[in-house]
Amino acid sequence: MSLTHIDIDDEALETAKRLGGHRTKTAAVAAALEAYNKRLARSAAYDKYFDMAQDWDIEGAEKAHRADKDVVRP
Repeated sequence: MSLTHIDIDDEALETAKRLGGHRTKTAAVAAALEAYNKRLARSAAYDKYFDMAQDWDIEGAEKAHRADKDVVRP
């Protein structure tokens, strides 16, 4: 962990502490960073799968799905 000095709006920090139920400024900032990192990770995943989906063939997928349903199962 590193010690960092940054300017943070006092009112915003107190609001985050109160709404998040955090007892310390450090806990509020740590929780905010964790939430921010999760949001960025989700966004990166959405972008990745959106890019992958550009090459998907819906007609081919539907045909494969129908063929799978038509398989006679014992």
